[in-house]
Amino acid sequence: MADCFYYIIFNPAAGSGTSVATFKAVRKVLDARKLPYEIRVSRYSGHAIQLGKQIGSFNKHDHAVVMVIGGDGTLNQTITGLRQTDQPLLPVAYIPAGSGNDFARGIGMAQDPLKALDQILAATKPLVLDIGQYSEATRHEAGYFVNNIGVGFDAAAVAATNRSNYKRILNKLHLGSLAYMFGVVNVFFSRKPFSVTVHVDGRYEIIPRAFLCTTTNHPYFGGGVRILPTATPTDGEIDLIVVENLNIPYFLFLLLELIRGRHLKYKAVHHFKAKHLRVETSSLEFGQMDGEEMGTRPFDLDFHVVQQPFWIKLD
Repeated sequence: MADCFYYIIFNPAAGSGTSVATFKAVRKVLDARKLPYEIRVSRYSGHAIQLGKQIGSFNKHDHAVVMVIGGDGTLNQTITGLRQTDQPLLPVAYIPAGSGNDFARGIGMAQDPLKALDQILAATKPLVLDIGQYSEATRHEAGYFVNNIGVGFDAAAVAATNRSNYKRILNKLHLGSLAYMFGVVNVFFSRKPFSVTVHVDGRYEIIPRAFLCTTTNHPYFGGGVRILPTATPTDGEIDLIVVENLNIPYFLFLLLELIRGRHLKYKAVHHFKAKHLRVETSSLEFGQMDGEEMGTRPFDLDFHVVQQPFWIKLD
């Protein structure tokens, strides 16, 4: 096929600014190979949604690819914007340049930006993968996610991490994946269990002492934690994990087992997998989507997956 035309959406704030060097390195390779591209810079939170809308609404190139240079949040926003246009399935390429880069891990692509670029430039056709789609009844919101949506403990940890100074410092040291673990420690003793109702396959289950409640598209969250080792973005189903906090020592033990990928065998860990899931909470809880804060509210979330073309060649 003819060479692709790359619409680049670049977030200079991703990775606390470390994405700038990644962007320069990518542009150098594209220039050396005389590949056509156009740059659009994301200047503020939510701007990538508008940029995705512009590209999907006005693209005239036959072989267009939207290349995202940023974190998972920038990737999320770009896809969300594209999905609101008459070209919602333009292929998306991703150069991981954020703090956690869980999407790259989740689909098995290179986390090194230039190696990821090699995988993109080697592609000759889109790779179709699942992404999550949600609607939230409390605030009448709807959208997409590439990694996960969490309510409760993990979302509180994301909020603490995003507002911290250590995230910026760790990103500068190229240790951004550790920032979430600092957030976990920061909020652990301040969080309380809450009730979650899960609706799946025509039945429902009430879990009265939930602490962590995460719906995920692939195994990873929090910068490399394998929260659901069996989740995959190719099966047409969404996964949900709910971990109970029966007491602090036991929950700490479960967290250690989670980090080791051995937590699913315990009764306090609930795993649901289906084409359609619904999650309700009655108390005010933190929410996060792909590492971005959703605010605090009682949540009423409805989930399923849709397919999204990505421009990448995996080994």
